[in-house]
Amino acid sequence: MSAGQPRSRRLLAADRQRPEQRSVLLEVITRMVYPSVLLVAGYLLLVGLHRPGGGFAAGLVAGLGLVLRRLAGGPGEVDAAVPVPAKVLLGAGLLTCAGYGVAGLLLTGELLAGAAWTVTSGPVTHLELTTSLLFEAGIASIVIGLVLDVLRGLGEDDRSRSSDGRSAEEAR
Repeated sequence: MSAGQPRSRRLLAADRQRPEQRSVLLEVITRMVYPSVLLVAGYLLLVGLHRPGGGFAAGLVAGLGLVLRRLAGGPGEVDAAVPVPAKVLLGAGLLTCAGYGVAGLLLTGELLAGAAWTVTSGPVTHLELTTSLLFEAGIASIVIGLVLDVLRGLGEDDRSRSSDGRSAEEAR
């Protein structure tokens, strides 16, 4: 898409579905709600240190957003929304969680020890960054990777079908 063309108001891969499988209302609602779902997931990740929330809750909320996109746009919509393979998210999440332990060792000399920094300048009056936020981000990445893997696994049968609804074996 070039800079002069208007941005599509539809989901990325919804046009690949047959017309009788599409719900325009669900597509429009998904298009409006999905950014808010990701914002709530980010909020849960950041406040999980002091309030209910955290990486697991943030990962579940973001995963529910992906489920909504899968329902609205079909199996190709998940690939269009998150072009990263699920195993990369899972591996990055595991490495991030392991990095939490190493960060404690490097910063305080103790394995799995936490450290915190407080930022009080700029537009934010009080922001506390901790090494446990790194751990929570890793947990969120693992949960999102698992949801993504399940959603892509559910769509395998649909992807193997041709545009007229027949499977690859039936078309031969």
